[in-house]
Formats: sequence, structure tokens, C-alpha cells
Amino acid sequence: MEPTLQIRLLGGFSLSIGDAQLTSLNTMRLQSLIAYLALHCEAPQQRQHLAFLLWPDATEAQARNNLRQLLYQLRQTFPVLTHYLAADAQTVHWLGVGALEVDVEAFKQAIADATLAAQQADSITLRTALERADSLYRGELVPGCYDDWIIPDRERLHQQHLWALERLLRHFEMQGETSLAIQYAQRLIALNPLSEDLYRRLMQLFALNHDRASALHVFHTCATTLQRELGVDPDPSTRQIYEQLLQREMAPHQTVLHQPLPHAPSTLVGRKNAWSQLQEAWQQAKAGTPHVVLISGEAGVGKSRLAEEFRQWASQQGSITASARSYAAEGQLALAPVAEWLRCEDLRSRIRQLSDVWLNEIARILPELYDERPELPRNESIKEYGQRQRFFEALAHAILSPSAPLLLVFDDLQWCDQETLEWLRFLLRFDGSARLLLIGCARAEELPPQHPLRTLLLHLGSTLQATEMLLEPLDATETVQLAAQVAQRELGSDEGLQVFQETSGYPLFVVEMVRATLERSNPSEPDLAQKPHPHADGRLLPPRMYAVLVGRL
Repeated sequence: MEPTLQIRLLGGFSLSIGDAQLTSLNTMRLQSLIAYLALHCEAPQQRQHLAFLLWPDATEAQARNNLRQLLYQLRQTFPVLTHYLAADAQTVHWLGVGALEVDVEAFKQAIADATLAAQQADSITLRTALERADSLYRGELVPGCYDDWIIPDRERLHQQHLWALERLLRHFEMQGETSLAIQYAQRLIALNPLSEDLYRRLMQLFALNHDRASALHVFHTCATTLQRELGVDPDPSTRQIYEQLLQREMAPHQTVLHQPLPHAPSTLVGRKNAWSQLQEAWQQAKAGTPHVVLISGEAGVGKSRLAEEFRQWASQQGSITASARSYAAEGQLALAPVAEWLRCEDLRSRIRQLSDVWLNEIARILPELYDERPELPRNESIKEYGQRQRFFEALAHAILSPSAPLLLVFDDLQWCDQETLEWLRFLLRFDGSARLLLIGCARAEELPPQHPLRTLLLHLGSTLQATEMLLEPLDATETVQLAAQVAQRELGSDEGLQVFQETSGYPLFVVEMVRATLERSNPSEPDLAQKPHPHADGRLLPPRMYAVLVGRL
């Protein structure tokens, strides 16, 4: 029997045979042909029809010649496909449809199962089918393809996905599972930001969850969006819910969905858009779509602080989190960040549950496992591809957890070793439904186009959800707000202007300059190790600010 041919069309195009992925099928015309044949695999397709679909503006003779050349190119590039796809003088058809798996067909089947379960009022089967459909829909049908034939199919699948999300929202509302209902309402609003009905439902859900502040914030978001996009105000029914919330006092000891952060995130001043992007990526990851977010920017702009605040927030939601970083001096220390992740307590308890065959491989980078399990055999060096594959798989089993969503934070990615980058690529493709979000921070000035991280993101972007956000310095107003938070008092206009001129809005510099000013004005416990450094004009620079600038220069 031939191994199964797996075709993924939702959220990206990929072709896999067994465990091997065909990575060179990167021309949109070839992808369009394979996609159409996969979506109509139940019957042979006429060559004349295919030629017209793919080249509607060409003459019939030219279009048929183009199709003939395209099929020849496909056979030459991927001869293994001749075991699955056949073409004669009149038709193109699949050989052995049973050996073909198409994610769109699986999605349609899940929708059909959900429809039948809804008709039979089988809530358990309905939820299972809807969640499966949601996990399969990783994005629009073959993004980047703009052929006329694909647009109706793309819109139909998108509407089916919206229907699945709406039914899940309704299901959790009826079951009283408010927290889950809130998540689906937020996802639906992200897809349809002009639906007042969704805003009203989300406000009521937050109110049921005793989170009045979030409910009020939803109204303001609704009003701002409607005014910006349509130039209209919210309906009276929406405003009525808002006014009722204004009159309602929160109970003093109620549990809310979004607990406040343990300390004021002062460096998150002006980062609302970045925070929203991270939350959106987190929701997709929790739904079973692995996601990568790269936060780039100059040194001192607040990348690490943003990622760490988000990690703490996710941890408070009951998720598994772990942090690691690379160092310039340790750039050649292979897999050191992975070992740092695995030493986190949440993941360490997961490792203890693995079988000896995986523990034996993990001990290559966690030698302390030999102290806990002295009976484990000592490993030899990796010399063959199969050994390296097993080693990478063992690390993936140790990292991924089926019990809770996982957030991995990786700071200073620009100094990451090549072996870790290769393993990250393996991890993100190891389980296509893993609830995993990887947030990486890197200095933009140290990421030239030829950097290995750029190559990794390019490869992952074709098959996974990947987001890159560039953090900019704070503006003058935000700089003054941050400085006032650190100083714990209001700043005068001259003071605020001076802080902005001195720091150019870089959060790290703002915090260090204000702290240094406070220490100089109240030198109760002088620290010689933290002695400020002289500025060119005689003023003093805080030590961390001085170190960053010297490192850059």
C-alpha cells in the first residue's frame, strides 16, 4: 500500500506523503491545480475544464498547452505523485482516493456531523464536532491564490467556520460555561468587528462573570469601532446595557475572568496594540493552532518586558509557561535555551512521566536525570540522522503537554544557536494541533535578511501562523506617563519634556533615568557597584543605560 497523501489547504498549502513533506511546491499555479483537484477528488476532471479555470483569458489551444506543461513540470519535480495522480488525453484524476487525506474534506465532514448532532439535540456530539471543525480551520482556503474559481469555495468555508464558532458560543452560553463563551465571543468579534449583537452578548457574558470593567471596555471598543468605520453610534439597546453596568457595583469578593497583573506593568504604557496582538495569537494557539510571534525592536524598547508580562498573565490563567534566553557569549552552546525550558518546574514534572526511551534521549542535555534515574544507560554521540530524529522527538514530547496550553518565551533570539533553531522548526511542525504559542524577542538591528532566524520564519510562515511585531519607542505623552508611574507623582511639563529629550521614549532608559534621579535625590544607601557613569557634558548616566549604549557602540 502507498503511504497516505495529505493535502492541507486551510491556512496555507502543504503536501505530505507519510511523514515527509514536499517543500518545493511553491508556485501558485501548481498549488491552484492541486487544490482544485483535491477539492473535486471524487470524479475525474476534464482537461478542457481545468485549462479554462486556470487560464480563463487565454485561447483554448494556449490554455491546454499551458496545462500540459504544468502537468509535465509536476511529474518532473515530484515523480512520487505519479502514484497518486494520473492524466490521460482527456482527464486528470486521482488513483486510489482512499490514500488521499484533504483537510477541507475533514472540515466539511465535521460540519456535517455537527449539523446532524444539532438536529438530534445531541449536545456532546455537537460540541465535539464543532471543536474539531474549528481546529481544522487554520485560516482561509489557499491564501495567496486569487483565481476566480476559488473565491466562492473560500467564502463558503469561511461562513461554515463562522457558523461553527457561533454554535460553540451558543452551546457554552446555554451550558453556563461563561469563560469559554467569552473566548468564542471575542474570536467572533475579531472576525466581524461591526456586529453589535456580538458586542452586546460579550458585555452580558462579562457581567455574568462579575467582570464589570471588561464589560464596560467592550462597550467603548464597540462605540469607537462603529464611529471609525461607519460614522454611527451604538444602538439604544447596546447603550442600555452599558448604562445598567454603570449603575451596578461589583461584589467585593467575586472571581473575574481576567485577574489584574500582580504588579503594575509600567513598561506596558503605550503597548495596547501589541498586547491585543499577543492575546489574539494566544486565542488561536489555545484553539489548537500553533503560533509564533516575533517581537523585534531596538535595545531598551521594551521587548522583554512585554513578553514577560504576557507570560505572567498566561500563567495566571492556568497555562503552562516557560522562559529562556540566549546570550552573546554562549551563542555556540547548543540547545542551552531548550534545557532552560525543561528545567522549569511545570515541564520538569511532565518529563518525569515519560518512558525511559525518551528520558534516555533527554538526558543528553539534562544530565541531572542520571542522578534521579541512575539505571538509565549512558548515551553515545549522535552520528546518524535517525538518532538525531529520535532525540528531537524526545525533546518535543518533553515540551508539549496535552493537559494545558503552553506558552514558551525566548528572549534575545538574535543570539540563538543553529541547533536550537532547527529544533524549534521541528517542534512547531511536530503536532499541527498542539496548543502552543512561542513568543520570541530579538533586536531588529541584529536581524539582517540572511540571519538564520529569518530563514526559519520564512519556512514556518508557509505552514504555520506567524506574526512579527516591531516595537517603537513611546511618544512624548506615553513617556511622561511612564515616568510619572516610576516616580509615583505627577511630572511638570518641563520635567516631562526633559525626560523625553533624554531618553527618546525608550522605556528602559525612561525607567533607569527616573530611578537614578530618585536615588540621587535620596542617597540613603549608596551602592558603589551601581555608580553612574559620566555623560559627555558632565551629567551622569544610569549604569544599565550606559551599558546598553556602550554595547551598541
